[in-house]
Amino acid sequence: MKRTSRSSSVSSSGSVTAARRSHKRFRSTSYDGDYGSESNGSLRVYIVQAKLDEKTIRELHDLIEQSSPPHKLGLDLCNNAADADIILTNIRMKKRLERHVDWKIAKQKAIVTPDWLRESAKQKTIVECGHYAALPELHDETVKHCPEEDVSGPSQARVEPSSSRPPPIVKPTNPRIFKNWAARYACTRASPLVCVNQALAAELEVLRRHRELESLSINALSYERSVALIKAYPNLITWETYERDVTKLSGLGDKTLSKIEEFIKNGYIEETRTIRASERFQSLPDFASIYSIGPANARKLYDLGLRTIQDLERYYDVPPGCTVESLQADLVQYTPNGIKIPRSKVSPPDMSIKIALALREELEIPIPREEVEEVHSVVMKELHEIQPGCVSTIVGGYRRGKPESNDVDIVFSHPDLRNGGNLVKGLCAKLTNRLHSLGLITHAMHLSGFHAPDALRTETRGSLEKVLTVFILPESASKAGTRKRLHRRLDLIFATPAAYWTAVVGWTGSRMFERDLRLWAKVEKGMKFDSTGLTRRHDSKLLVPKSEEEVFEILGLDWIDPTMRNANA
Repeated sequence: MKRTSRSSSVSSSGSVTAARRSHKRFRSTSYDGDYGSESNGSLRVYIVQAKLDEKTIRELHDLIEQSSPPHKLGLDLCNNAADADIILTNIRMKKRLERHVDWKIAKQKAIVTPDWLRESAKQKTIVECGHYAALPELHDETVKHCPEEDVSGPSQARVEPSSSRPPPIVKPTNPRIFKNWAARYACTRASPLVCVNQALAAELEVLRRHRELESLSINALSYERSVALIKAYPNLITWETYERDVTKLSGLGDKTLSKIEEFIKNGYIEETRTIRASERFQSLPDFASIYSIGPANARKLYDLGLRTIQDLERYYDVPPGCTVESLQADLVQYTPNGIKIPRSKVSPPDMSIKIALALREELEIPIPREEVEEVHSVVMKELHEIQPGCVSTIVGGYRRGKPESNDVDIVFSHPDLRNGGNLVKGLCAKLTNRLHSLGLITHAMHLSGFHAPDALRTETRGSLEKVLTVFILPESASKAGTRKRLHRRLDLIFATPAAYWTAVVGWTGSRMFERDLRLWAKVEKGMKFDSTGLTRRHDSKLLVPKSEEEVFEILGLDWIDPTMRNANA
């Protein structure tokens, strides 16, 4: 996907259009002189403290203080919303914001979530505001009033992208999407990571998970669709909005509506409370989270009388406190003459239930964004040694804006459309074995070969190869030992150049977004979409988008940035 940074809004001569100057606040990149004055580049930030805990408020104050002039960001804390250039808030509703900021003033400001400040501090530059708009109805105003640096001064210098600079923020979601909350398909709605009705979505998610674990797939899907609709609904669900809007949403059945009514009345759903408290539900999710067990086996183990992870460890003969090394000692390979085969000559061993139990506590620890990026950097360095010129995108929950991930998903390819298919074929296994020889990949959970992307599967053209692994960062990437090295799930996905951008879309998620994307392609466009390719059904012709945005264009969809694809709870 072609991405543009803030500097790309400036022409090669350094000029900025008069239309944008009329509503954007620009400042010089120089901070000499009186740092407190607007003319010297200070941007004033006002914090709406409602819905922020004390720890978060201290964090935001510290970030502003650390970013004050003469630092590049040049931010100053402001005590008056009317005087601010940026307003930070976790409030997502107009009525609630109006208690703290006059609505006329709000419409003249960039109203963003605290993540805008965190990302700006991290990138050491003012990031685009639309990506972090706090209120959907103020998205356009936030984009309009987002401040930028004025790089059109005497030097007319442009900030060019380089390998050392962080990747720019992707194009903001099409504003039309925010008004499309009642649409049938999740791929045509904006679904934020955390919505105004997140508590209700979490209650319904318990019901969905319960049905899934009990193999009631149709009921589980029904609740999943209900959650997706609620994630996209922009207003707090009260009796008023329930009668006005929610009852008219297609996809919400009578049973789900009764659950929503119960939540409005009590603040919880009684069935959800009952399920959460049940011994069976406390056991099945834990069992199913272990690699290669799954819901069906989880139920069988429960029926055998197992209730806890400790019961599982005894059942599978995993002694308390045992190490992975002790469990797989018998996997060490030797030649017929008794010579140990070097690790570099051996592919990573398959994951087993025993190993998964031994690694369970580590694998359950969430992965912060910083560590996801470190893993990506290490993997790309080793891939470059095997095949220079490859490109990659971190996908999954990381790309959808999650502060922490359960695993790391990376899609790779080569930009050469003519020869790239041959260049990437087989790279997945080569990279996996190389990382294993370096002690970075310890286990492989699943390895798949290429398969045809066309709708009828009549061609042999390959498009996708993936391996699911367990990875551990090298000592050198673990900040000189200041952070414990943990085993992490790492998924490596290699796509041919023709399928790269569909793979990026397909592996970004969320699950319901992807499900409806495939349904939209089939029902509305007569196409087949999956992460391995985009094809026409009537003649199996492979379509080759040259960017992520072009995937949406081919499907006739308005652009939705990854952080608005969180259609699951």
